[in-house]
Formats: sequence, structure tokens, C-alpha cells
Amino acid sequence: MKLTKWAALLIGGTMTVCTSSAFSMTNEVYADDNTDAYKIMCVGDSITHGYINGDNGYRKYLCYYLGEKGISYDMVGPENNWTNTSTYDWNGTTITYDPAHCGYSGYAIKQYNGRSGIYETMFGNGNVMQTYDPDMILLQIGTNDLLDARLDVVNNTGDITSQVSALERLETLVDEIIVNMDADDTLFLASVPDIDAKLRPDWLGAYGYILGVDTSNTSELQAVVNDCVDKYNAGVKALADKKASEGKNVHFADINSVVDMKSGLYDGVHPNESGYAEMGKLWADTLSDYLEKSPIGTTTTSTETTTVATTTETTTETTTTTLTETTTISETETTTTESTTTAETTTTTTLTETTSVTTETTTATESTTVSTTTTTGTDEKLLGDANDNGTLEIADAVLLRKYLVGINDKNEISLENCDIDSNGRVNIFDAVMLLEMLTANR
Repeated sequence: MKLTKWAALLIGGTMTVCTSSAFSMTNEVYADDNTDAYKIMCVGDSITHGYINGDNGYRKYLCYYLGEKGISYDMVGPENNWTNTSTYDWNGTTITYDPAHCGYSGYAIKQYNGRSGIYETMFGNGNVMQTYDPDMILLQIGTNDLLDARLDVVNNTGDITSQVSALERLETLVDEIIVNMDADDTLFLASVPDIDAKLRPDWLGAYGYILGVDTSNTSELQAVVNDCVDKYNAGVKALADKKASEGKNVHFADINSVVDMKSGLYDGVHPNESGYAEMGKLWADTLSDYLEKSPIGTTTTSTETTTVATTTETTTETTTTTLTETTTISETETTTTESTTTAETTTTTTLTETTSVTTETTTATESTTVSTTTTTGTDEKLLGDANDNGTLEIADAVLLRKYLVGINDKNEISLENCDIDSNGRVNIFDAVMLLEMLTANR
């Protein structure tokens, strides 16, 4: 992958003002032989292929936002690879995008009774990775496994789903992709959107004959489906983190966080155009952040350098100061230590966030560790206390879940208390952690 080139590689964007209020945005799309373009392969099921309005899904918006960010791209894959340009009219804007991809409607992670598998498509007859040699792979798969109640191992069939869980099948797929990646290639692993069981109970019959759920009771069905989606997405993130900890170039993209179950879905399963647009933007932001050496899921530290010049009088003095500040937030304790050393000689004091100290440099190194714990006190929040009543109870989990599926609005919940992982947003991962906290407290 050409990571060092991206900032200088601008997609030629020209804006033409028409006689009407609409305008067209035409992005130069790089061909396969353009070595300056990042080769991106979108892999997945119908959400990647595009279930509505043709076969473009989120991919057209991804191309649009990559163009807005000045990132040169070449979409690759076995589907629609006969052309580098297609167009789509979006709110008065004509998007020109590259339609190549590796997405297939109805596909599961691996083949089982009634479903084809993306694993077999990529590696069963030929090798898609070797054929198209992508620099970046955007993988979102698992929705059909969840529709078929195949999250966990099932006993009613003799296929792969009776042997290993969906997350184990996903790891097999991820490992095979990694084996076929070049040293500087990157795999982005995505969560899947929620499923609105109340709109599609007809697609969720497997929850009845496999899990024994009364599918005519859509409230009960929704609760079970929500639990399966939440567990799968938490497992996807854990898998991405695991591979990253093993030194693999794998990163997580939380697509679920931007596709609202009530306003972002077309039919209760597939995103509508609004949902696809949000997906495309998040994917573009994810790639842009990565190319700026600040991958999604990591905490970035900004570095500021300040130079202070001091005037020299009859007797000059140089002060070399080493300031080390360590802040630990764990329940109620904060500790700060500071040491200063003064030596006589010359002039300039420079403050910079580095780790070197000389007789002319003041160096400050700051390390902050945040440990999120459940604490109580007059000035402290109680993590997980959704109704802000000072206690942690099952009602908090119910309230948080209602907020996440759009039943309650943000005024009916303490979002600050519900941000359990302290990442600045409230999503399904906070809900999973809350359930674990409630279980541990029993």
C-alpha cells in the first residue's frame, strides 16, 4: 500500500454550475494501472452489494467522500469491474464513482445449508485477494448469519454452523484474508447494522424453530435479535482488537453506530439511502484517519511546542526543568508529581512534549491513565445509571436499550452515565458492558 503518498494524491474534482439549482460533482477515478491510487476492495453481503437503487449501496458515497478528502482510489473486485465509472444522482449532485466490489446478496460468512459463503467466494475457486491485490479491504459480513439465528453453534443441521459459531467462522475468514495481505495492506473489520424484527418477522423464522422464540410476539423476538446483534458486534470489535494486538494490520469500523434502526433502514435490515450515505461517510473518515496515522479505535495525542525566550542580564542563568505529570483517574484519586532542577549557565527555555532533556531544554512529558470504574459520591457519576437515580439496576439496561433503538430520546436518559467506556459516545458496546456490570453485581 502507498501510505506515504496519499496527501499529495488529489482526485481531480470539478464543479459545474448548471442552469438549475443542481450541480454535478465529477471525480477522476483512477484506472487499475494507476500506481498512485489506493486499491480498495469492499467485501460483504447485500449491504455491500447494494440492496436498493441498483448495486451501489454505500460504495458510491464512499467514493464521493474520498474525493472530498482528496484521496485517490481505485475500487477493485470481481463484480462490476468492467468499468471504472458509474454515476448516481444524489440530492442534486451527480456522483461519479468506481463500481467494482466484492459484495453478494444473501451471502453468509461461510457456506451452510441455504446460504453461499463469502469465504468460499474469495478463496474456494481462485483467490480474489491475489487476483485484485487490494491495499485496503473493507469487510462487513454476518447479517445473514444473524437473520438465520446462526450466532451460536446450532444442533438442527449438519453443516458448518453445527460445528463453530459465527464469530469463529469470521475469524477463519479474517485469518485467510490476513495470510493473503501484503505487509503494508490493511483490513478494516466492520460491525453490522441493527435488525428491526418488528418489520421483518417473516425473515426471522429461524429464531422460532432453532431458538424456540415465539416469532409472533415481536417484542420478545426483537429483544432476542437485539441481543444477538449486540453480541456479534462486540465480538467483531474484540476480534479486530485481538488481531491488532498480535501485530496484524486490522482495524475496527463501527458501522452500527451510524445506521439508526428506525430512520436509517429501508426494510428493517438493509440501509436506506440516508443510512448508506452515513456508512459511506464513516468508511471515508475511517480510511482518512488511518492514512493520517491515526487509526479508528486508538487514542491520539497532540503535540504542542512552545518556545520561551528569556533576556540575558549581567548574570545569565539557564533553568533546565523536567516536568513529569501523571494523572490517574480511578474512583477519587488524582496524583501529580513535579520536579525542577536549576543549573547556572545560559539562556533559552523550550517546552516540548518529547522525552529528551538537555541543559537548554525544558521537557514535559504527560501520561494520563483513565480507569473507568463504578463509583458513587456527591460529585461523581455512577456509570451505567441511565435513569440517574443513584442506583444500578436492570431498569437502567432497559432504558439504555430503548434509547439505542430509538424508542426514547436523549432527554429521557443520562448519556454521561451511559458512556461506560468513556469514548465520547453511547452505543451498543456500552449496553453490553452495562449488562456485564449488572451480572457481576448479582
